[in-house]
Amino acid sequence: MPALKWMQGIGRTGCGAPRRVLVAGCGTGVEAFVLRRQLPKAEIVAVDFSPRSIAVARKLERMAKVGRPITFQVADLTDAKLPQKIGKDFDLITCHGVLSYIPEPARALRALATCLAMGGALYLGVNGAGHPTTTLRPWLKSFGIDVSEMKEERRLRTLLQLWDALHDDDLGELSTMPTSYLAGDVCGAFFNNGSLAYWRTQVRRSGWDLAGTAILPPALRLVMEGGRERPLFPAKPGEVAVRLDAVRPTGFHRMMLRRVGSVERAQSWTGLYTVKYAGQTVRFFSATLGVRFEDKLTAPQLAALKLLVTKKGAPQGWEKFWTRSEAGRRMWWRWAGLGVVAA
Repeated sequence: MPALKWMQGIGRTGCGAPRRVLVAGCGTGVEAFVLRRQLPKAEIVAVDFSPRSIAVARKLERMAKVGRPITFQVADLTDAKLPQKIGKDFDLITCHGVLSYIPEPARALRALATCLAMGGALYLGVNGAGHPTTTLRPWLKSFGIDVSEMKEERRLRTLLQLWDALHDDDLGELSTMPTSYLAGDVCGAFFNNGSLAYWRTQVRRSGWDLAGTAILPPALRLVMEGGRERPLFPAKPGEVAVRLDAVRPTGFHRMMLRRVGSVERAQSWTGLYTVKYAGQTVRFFSATLGVRFEDKLTAPQLAALKLLVTKKGAPQGWEKFWTRSEAGRRMWWRWAGLGVVAA
């Protein structure tokens, strides 16, 4: 799961803490418990297709005494009547590592769209084209490993150690993972391992807009040296992310989505960066994103930025400090891609 601060900053810019949260595909409740600690006053509803998982989640909740009760329910995310069963008007919906294993993810996305409150956002975590299963499954099969029924054996661990030595996946060291994880998340029966372009298409067809993706800030920062990002300008952040993912496919996408037709909000400070000033040079650092960079601002830009950072608003017509020059427009475009500001 990405940080709640990132979900709020990119998906619900300028909004307060969510009042109602839906965990779509909660499994045994770990994600819901984490959100409960972070949002002690919110109403949290957590649903899963598996009655067994929900039973375990309820038992763990009783044992853990996590605070305000979480509503655990059995529900099918692809059910068009989902909002009638679990309620509507959720400010934040999280769906992490679920739709990659559903044959028709668009059905679930459409159902979730009907559960969202005005101004709400959906965090979606799904497998990317760079996910290990894309190449790991056929590679293990070439050694005679039955990937349809993963069993613990020394030969499997030896092969996974070789795999780990040649890969730096964001899923970690596969050779250390339990067999249950390998059987379900790496060598299961069905996968949607898609590029960001694929998932963006699924999202758009289901009534959603891509507000931001966690892969964009570090990837954009990587290409910024010497102005190498200029061929990407002035594409919107979603298109930039798609282009960069096509070059270096990620293993797992973390996206923030908003409903198509959501009320447009003015660009706001996301709160993801700390800022240090050295004359007219401004240094930005985000521990959440792992990104550091600096820009040189004009005096009017510097004054407007200080007001944005302190959340005291900005002077009327402040956009002109960036939009009246090509260099300023490019700077603002970079800031949007890096997650400094968002709509």
